[in-house]
Amino acid sequence: MTSPKASRDRTSPSLRTRRPLASVREHSRARRGRPGVWRWIGRGLIALLVLVIVAVLGFASVIAYYSRDLPDVASLRTFQEPQVTRVVDRDGALVGEIFTERRTVVPLERVPRVLVLSVLAAEDADFYRHEGLDYAGLFRAVVRGVLDGGNFRGTSTITQQLVKNLLLGPERSWERKIRELILARHVEEELSKDEILGLYLNHINFGHGRYGVQEASQFYFGKDVSELTLAEASLLAGIPQSPTHLSPRTHPEASRRRQRFVLDQLERKREEYWPDLTVEDIRAAREAHVELAPLPESRQSAPEIMDVARRVLTERVGEEAAQRGGYVVHTSVDRELQLATREALRTGLRAIDQRSGMRPPIRRARVRRGERMPEIDRAPELRVGGTYDAVVTSRDDETGTIALEVAGHPATARIADLARWNPEELPPSRFVDEGARLRASIVALAEEGVEGARARARLELGPQGAVVLIDPRSREVLALVGGYEAESGFDRARLAQRQPGSTFKPFVYALGIRSRRYTPASIVIDAPGVYDQWMPQNFETWSFAGEMRLRDALANSVNQVAVRLIEDLTPAEVVSFAQHLGVTSELDPSLALALGASEVRPIELANAYATFAAGGRWAAPRVVTRIVGPDGRDVPLPETEPPRDVLTQAEAYVVTSMLTSVVQSGTAQAAQRLRRPIAGKTGTSNEARDAWFAGYSADLVAVVWVGYDDHRSLGRRESGARAALPIWMEVMRVAEEGRPVIDFPVPSGVVTVRIDPRSGQLAYEGQQDAIDEVFLEGTAPSEVAREAGVLDPSAFLMEQFGGGDAPAPEQVLAP
Repeated sequence: MTSPKASRDRTSPSLRTRRPLASVREHSRARRGRPGVWRWIGRGLIALLVLVIVAVLGFASVIAYYSRDLPDVASLRTFQEPQVTRVVDRDGALVGEIFTERRTVVPLERVPRVLVLSVLAAEDADFYRHEGLDYAGLFRAVVRGVLDGGNFRGTSTITQQLVKNLLLGPERSWERKIRELILARHVEEELSKDEILGLYLNHINFGHGRYGVQEASQFYFGKDVSELTLAEASLLAGIPQSPTHLSPRTHPEASRRRQRFVLDQLERKREEYWPDLTVEDIRAAREAHVELAPLPESRQSAPEIMDVARRVLTERVGEEAAQRGGYVVHTSVDRELQLATREALRTGLRAIDQRSGMRPPIRRARVRRGERMPEIDRAPELRVGGTYDAVVTSRDDETGTIALEVAGHPATARIADLARWNPEELPPSRFVDEGARLRASIVALAEEGVEGARARARLELGPQGAVVLIDPRSREVLALVGGYEAESGFDRARLAQRQPGSTFKPFVYALGIRSRRYTPASIVIDAPGVYDQWMPQNFETWSFAGEMRLRDALANSVNQVAVRLIEDLTPAEVVSFAQHLGVTSELDPSLALALGASEVRPIELANAYATFAAGGRWAAPRVVTRIVGPDGRDVPLPETEPPRDVLTQAEAYVVTSMLTSVVQSGTAQAAQRLRRPIAGKTGTSNEARDAWFAGYSADLVAVVWVGYDDHRSLGRRESGARAALPIWMEVMRVAEEGRPVIDFPVPSGVVTVRIDPRSGQLAYEGQQDAIDEVFLEGTAPSEVAREAGVLDPSAFLMEQFGGGDAPAPEQVLAP
């Protein structure tokens, strides 16, 4: 039998291991709880790791995606900002500027420290500390962008601004901002801080079309950027935030507030960033009064020279490089002389306006009772530069415009363009009547696709003109004026082809002298002649003088003599000779060529006369004398034809001597008022459609043309002597001012003998009215004239038996 103790011992093991029920439950909860917490922690860590991996992969994917096709930041090392190309005159004075963006690049070393610090204070104080990105500012911009529906704006570093302006563009979007951030880091790796800052300072917009610190300094303060004070620099540094609204010229108060902000930033961050800048300097700048420079005057003084410079530059460097700019184009023009020449032309044209009664109000055209107003000629389309019949349809004083129907098309003219004929500044309603008939030229065509658009026109109420002034030795063009208006347009001096009238006659006479068949003393008959139903008239005299010397025929512009001369020399030879003198316009080889029936350009005529003045040596005229590239190297100029001798110096002198008679005793005697030796020729085409004077002194050549663009008559009383010569005289007066009076030098190969003025033969002994005449060696007359009253037996016999005088063949050309 089992004892109780044994019984207790058998159950004791289980009893010893058994716990109270509450303890067991607590223990069970503890065992279950500890593994659960760790399990959740583990899961959280795994999830976090996955999120980090996903974020990293996502970020990497975004970077990889937006890094595709990014601009090459290495190109910034060779990036050339669009710059101003300057055109200067012979003395380096500015004539004009060519630019897409008005900018002059300067090295960072030329930018004063006060401007650098002001820009940093205004835009990016940490520029030299960060690596292209302001992370705090970026975070703020992202938050604002999300809250603002994707409109991202905010703090950008200078590097980011440079990337946006030079590589990406101003678009506001997530995509552009991400690309900007990527590129900013790349730029910081590629360029040094100074290189980045230098690009930025030369690129930023300062308003009024000025880009970069140099142009801004010149525009606002009239000084080089290196000369800026702290007050000026802080004012300038505040503009780029909003050039339109912070310009000190248009918004002085806003500009001043922005300047104070920049100075406050300088003072607040001085100790941390730029301790060398003293508080006293900043406070002095805050109190300083900044004086703005006067607005620069319009430099559109020589649009003709600018057009030539632009064309030559483009030909030499290409369209892309020319637009990029940065060149200096040196020209032969004298800027002050250019201005004076245009003013002389304007004065002369206004005088013609007064003589023709061209004064407002311009009245409605009158018709007889019972008759209808004839309709204006209509054109299928208008072209820029074309001149058409027009009628005034309405006038608007508020806008200062005149509505027109031009050849059947609507157009508008501005009263401001009519200052030449409107000195009293009358409004359109008082300037011209509705229904007035007149002529108008097209300045710009109507914009296509715009309903109600009208062409822009200009009323052509008076004549136009052109002037060319050349140095005959160097062939440098000193002045080139192609019209009344000082604005780019049709350059009549280089492009207009007009009949030269009698200014062409010296070419015929010069060929006669060169042929040795004629001398200034040769006798030619001025008598009526009919040439294939054409009968030239002497418009200057409306009479015929009979026998006359060649010199007198040229001085008095006798048409019949010129025609007889070209008939003998042949028109084809005259054409060839004129081409050797530099006339490139097409010439008709007819007898009428002697009277200037073929059209030429003013600059061609001027350079041909310069060949006479230069002793018979032709050379191409020059306007552009040198081009300096942005790198300081010279750009090769276009090759020109080599100079050539068209006449000997002796031949050229004889022609010049004959042309001095035009001034001394012929159609240009008014030029004697210049009180220096002058050679030249007047010219008037049929019905006075063109008026010319071409002439020269020993050191200057000038040609003046006056006429209507549509070939209307200047008026029956107008001529080269009346319309063109006064302009020429004023141009030469200004150009010759201060120059010594020089006579035309007499070269070797020229002899002077005394002759009888009636026969052209040698003067007889004791002849009182004998005159001196110049001849090429070997061409002087050998026979002595007979004394007046002494009967010539051969002449007596011829007269008695039906002969009359029989002049020698070399003295007379029969019609």
